[in-house]
Amino acid sequence: MSFEDFVRKIKEVDYAVGIKGQTYSRISCDDKWYCGVRESSHAMFKIDLQKLYDGYLKCTVINTSTLKKYVDRVQSPSYAILMAAGLI
Repeated sequence: MSFEDFVRKIKEVDYAVGIKGQTYSRISCDDKWYCGVRESSHAMFKIDLQKLYDGYLKCTVINTSTLKKYVDRVQSPSYAILMAAGLI
């Protein structure tokens, strides 16, 4: 999958639910960043889409542990967004 196709799918996600039930909503998304909020704490998060894409391509198993190397400190919302986009 190309980076452009990856970003197109990610941009469709306005709301995601993590593996432990955490909810995340999107504030904005462009070709570089996915910015959102953790609904439980109202804390903002920012995901570098290029780094998430790199992890998506390089990890043979995708989970929060394997994503940590690529998107440290935002691996839970990253994983939830990948699930919501139908990429895993």
